[in-house]
Amino acid sequence: MFSMKRIYLFFLLLISSTFLLAQDDEADKNLIYDDAVYVDYIKTVNLHAPGIVMGSPILQLGSGALTLSFDDLDGDAREYIYAVEHCNADWTPSNLTELEFMVGYNDERIEYTEFSINTLVNYTHYRLDFPNENIRFTKSGNYLLKVYDNEDDKFLVLTRRFMVVEPRFTLSSGLALPSSIVKKSRTHQELDFVVRHKGFTINNPRKEVKVVVMQNGRWDNAITDIAPQYIRKEHLTYEFLDKIVFLAGKEFRFVDIRSLQYDGAGVRGIEEYQDGYDVTLHMDRSRSDEEYYNRIDINGEFVIGNLENSQSSNVSFFDGESMDDRTAKVEFLRQELMENQESNNIRSDYANVLFSIKRNEPYYDKDVYVFGAMSDWQIKESFKMTHQPAVNAYVVDIPLKQGFYNYAYVTVPKKGDKIPNMSELEGDWFETENQYTILVYYRPFGGRYDQLMGTFNLNSLRQ
Repeated sequence: MFSMKRIYLFFLLLISSTFLLAQDDEADKNLIYDDAVYVDYIKTVNLHAPGIVMGSPILQLGSGALTLSFDDLDGDAREYIYAVEHCNADWTPSNLTELEFMVGYNDERIEYTEFSINTLVNYTHYRLDFPNENIRFTKSGNYLLKVYDNEDDKFLVLTRRFMVVEPRFTLSSGLALPSSIVKKSRTHQELDFVVRHKGFTINNPRKEVKVVVMQNGRWDNAITDIAPQYIRKEHLTYEFLDKIVFLAGKEFRFVDIRSLQYDGAGVRGIEEYQDGYDVTLHMDRSRSDEEYYNRIDINGEFVIGNLENSQSSNVSFFDGESMDDRTAKVEFLRQELMENQESNNIRSDYANVLFSIKRNEPYYDKDVYVFGAMSDWQIKESFKMTHQPAVNAYVVDIPLKQGFYNYAYVTVPKKGDKIPNMSELEGDWFETENQYTILVYYRPFGGRYDQLMGTFNLNSLRQ
């Protein structure tokens, strides 16, 4: 009889587990292993270290934290839950189970919820700090954070990539310089660096070590799966000719919509209605033929903030400012927004922002998009522009939260792969300031996952 009970309980557990797995499969049916938003009412998704409004989401194994924040423009309080998944270096699912890469539980509730205050567009702001008492990580590598709406049927609303590093390797040297290829020397930047693994034995570096290089936190144009060129005692050298090379781009365009009461930099006009704001930006023009112009930017990122908040001061940006003045302003703005971050998150309103770029005739074989961190560095339909003959320009209306935004215009082929081309409307300067992130992964022979053993930053202007 006792044996029959055990068999019956096992059968119930098996059915329950199968049901839960089926539920998870259904909830993840649209999942892509990338930064993505799966519903149109989730806006302003950010994942960063607390108190740092920019930079790649990287944790050190056993220390540090990350903060996820987003707004639900439906305005009601929902039950959102989160889960994490361990991934390989190429962002495919790894073979590790939850018990192997984390301590704690998936499908925990996001507890921090606040309603917007004194805004025409009502929204609910959510925040998740992790690791926390419910979850911590025991393995380095790539991770995917998944957030689900759990009100009725569980379904996916957003995903975000982040990394956990165990810093066993170091960077003994590194440079980001103009390309050594003559025809690319005015438009491209090339990286040379040496990774040191002192006291750490690697049997077959070309097979066991993979390097990924990102430009300004972008995954869409990252150079991946780079093996070392030279192998010396405890040193791996990456000094290839024309391999770790990026188009330099230009300093990003920017718009300041921290105020909805008066025009900030880049703003032509603001109209207030009972249910929201319309913001019209000055019409942009192609910069592909412009000469180099030094303008400090935030590398395509955005920061949320508003000047109507009494704690904020007015920092404005103008063409023709000196490098020192603009650098000081950017640093002051960054510090101010960081200090007022909690207030800015719930007191900043949303506006429909009209972007436009002059072009007399439409492209027939390509589309034009607004592009940057605000679009998750992806080609999104809501950022696609249409050509309006009445104004001889491409235009698009994008809902944005008050803040300071960098952006660029890209062209994308109508047919084939949707690869953004920033050069056509923005151009490239080899002098452009870019931030590069080097990720070094290690998987020994027979290993079951890619360990992230080092993350390093190189700046093209600060050698």
